[in-house]
Amino acid sequence: MNIQLFWSHISYQSYQITQMSPSNLGNAYVPTLDKKAIQCLRLKGLLAASAAAASESAHLHAIKHRGEFEYPKQVWYLTLSALALATAINVVSIAWAWFRVHVRHRQNSTASTTGCSILRLPAAILTVSRIVAFRWRVRLGRVFSMSFFEVFITLVYMSALLIWEFVHTDNLNSDFWANKAAHIAAAQLPLLPALSAKNNIIGWLTGVGHERINVLHRAVARCILVLIWVHLWGRFHIGFFGADELSMFRWEQLGVAAGTTYTLAIVLSLRPVRELSHEMFYFTHVILVFVFILLAYLHTSEPGFGYYIWPTWVVWGFERLFRLTRYLILNVFLRPPQSKAALSLIASDALRITLKRRIPLEWRPGQHVFLAFPTISAVPLESHPFTIAGIPSADGKGEQELVFIVKGKEGLTKRLVERAAEKEGVKVPVYVDGPYGMPTDLRPYVTTENSVWVGGTGVSYTLPLLLDVVRRVRDGTALAKRIVFIWAIRDEEYLEWISAALADALSTAPPGLSLDIGIFVTGPSASGSGSGEKSPESVEVGGLGLVPVKGRPDVARLVQEEIRTAEGPMSVDVSGPPSLIRAVRECLASPVKATRAVMRGGPTIHFHAENFTL
Repeated sequence: MNIQLFWSHISYQSYQITQMSPSNLGNAYVPTLDKKAIQCLRLKGLLAASAAAASESAHLHAIKHRGEFEYPKQVWYLTLSALALATAINVVSIAWAWFRVHVRHRQNSTASTTGCSILRLPAAILTVSRIVAFRWRVRLGRVFSMSFFEVFITLVYMSALLIWEFVHTDNLNSDFWANKAAHIAAAQLPLLPALSAKNNIIGWLTGVGHERINVLHRAVARCILVLIWVHLWGRFHIGFFGADELSMFRWEQLGVAAGTTYTLAIVLSLRPVRELSHEMFYFTHVILVFVFILLAYLHTSEPGFGYYIWPTWVVWGFERLFRLTRYLILNVFLRPPQSKAALSLIASDALRITLKRRIPLEWRPGQHVFLAFPTISAVPLESHPFTIAGIPSADGKGEQELVFIVKGKEGLTKRLVERAAEKEGVKVPVYVDGPYGMPTDLRPYVTTENSVWVGGTGVSYTLPLLLDVVRRVRDGTALAKRIVFIWAIRDEEYLEWISAALADALSTAPPGLSLDIGIFVTGPSASGSGSGEKSPESVEVGGLGLVPVKGRPDVARLVQEEIRTAEGPMSVDVSGPPSLIRAVRECLASPVKATRAVMRGGPTIHFHAENFTL
């Protein structure tokens, strides 16, 4: 009997059985299947089961393939979308600044504090969003301190990584997520040098300086660390045996070594470790990262995934090439005959560095450069950032004098103070790299409060802002009507650091600009209640006499006074250590009070802080 006749026979018999009534079914004749028929039935069942298993296997393989090769791309789509949004916001901010400056949108009357208008609702929403996003902070001891916005970005990024990591994993079967974690983590590695680079394309697009983007660099690095350990745990959960025997395959051993090196680099980059010795942190970090990338490339290249790693080298190499090119331009091709830096001691623990360079594209007030002193540094090309305590000449051409006020603490700065103490005006070789940073554009703000709640070198950041705004108001390219400049110092002799610059600002301020300079002496010799009350003669507006006030400034009172009298958008810029920046930030961190003030005609406030922490 062939198979076709057999199935016809079986079908006919089945039809007869189904046509019988239930009462006769028990007496019905049921054909007895011979061995060949039974074997055919079994064969058909096996074929059906095999086909179903093959279909299921193909489906699971497709899911696994999509997770390992498509999901890493989708994470990048999300990252690039976020970058595009940040770029759009930066473009809008630039357009707003241009519009206010060129359209001369001035408010000539004092802000009303009685009426409440629904038209001010957008400004109130902007104020609340600034407070919550950038002035509220999350702290975990000395390990980290991040704004709500930075925490939000980190959580969104980490959530995205974990969602793409564990979605479609067949009830969290480790076969589906163990290797996927490695694919996603490796694909994100080029983002790390992009976020840490000094010449930062992300910073250029978003208008955020490299020193602030570095916060996201650390956050992304720690998120990737989670995926690396997920990958390592998944591989151990699956087991290293047979074809995956760990002791037999070098590329798997390299993977374990790479993960260990990366973990060590993250641990040694925590803030308490960085604060112990920045120089030690820098050198160990560079070495560990280099070793990790090399091990990661060797680990991934053997199974054919080296294309995940080499883009990291490209991003890093491109930034270094750009930096080297500018380094050669500033220190070789445009290097003036007298290119050494003059060191002058201005206090027992502070010095002034003066040098000349041609800066092709000038620099913006508040920007910094990296200086390397080959005869003083522990390593010949070791460089440190220093803020330029001045502004470019009016024409911006030719050689520019760069002045830096440096506090001697440890490492290079301490050695610089010691060298300056040996001989007044000693000149030493110096290499310049920069400028860097994205300081606040103060042109659109009607009220500018440049606040330095610190004794010493914090003035290097806010003094150039003061000088630049005065010049721009005089030239008609800035809208400021009032500038408040506050400097807290330990000793009156610190005034000699910037006395000439302050005198120039006071003497050249145009008639329509109110310039209020407050100097507070907080050292042991200072007396008073510390309330920060200023006598009428403490500052002679428009004159050259400055009478310091004894005691500490009352931060809350001074800031709130300016807010009550501000006539338009206001910028508060502060430079100093974390504790003093926190005091100013807390004055501007009440969303209820700020919303009520804005709805009644108060100013929207932009806050910028230059922190001295690492």
